[in-house]
Amino acid sequence: MKKKYLENFYNNTLTYKQYEVFATALPITLLHKNMFNQTEQFLKEKYDLLHSHVDVLATLYFNGNALTPTELYDAIVFSSGGMTKVLKKLEDRGYILRKPSQNDKRSLLVCITPLGSELVVESLQAIATQKEKIFNILTQKEKKELNYILEKLTRSLYN
Repeated sequence: MKKKYLENFYNNTLTYKQYEVFATALPITLLHKNMFNQTEQFLKEKYDLLHSHVDVLATLYFNGNALTPTELYDAIVFSSGGMTKVLKKLEDRGYILRKPSQNDKRSLLVCITPLGSELVVESLQAIATQKEKIFNILTQKEKKELNYILEKLTRSLYN
């Protein structure tokens, strides 16, 4: 979106009380779109992976290194068909392995490998550096307030 259209948007939405919510929603949408596209391009260029691949690895990494496919579906937002495709690619590259669960021999656990953990740590650090550049215009106090507000909004989605 070009700057002049953004200015028009803010000026016009604030003059109509019924559209005031868009002054909150659009910036979140634009920030998400910008950050998602930057990250997707970086992951594709550097690792030949998509967001969904790194999301699976990060979910495993931050949740005990092994989850059932059902637990992964619950932790990540995409279809089971999509999950199967993602897991296959990650397994082919040696980032995960699937092994029988000790609790239920009919069930498989998806486990992150040391290579997958290494990739997560490296990629998340690079992505964090990218994201920090976006938020550097905020003071520490503003960042803390924004985090509080976003957490509150996010938690309200899952009550």
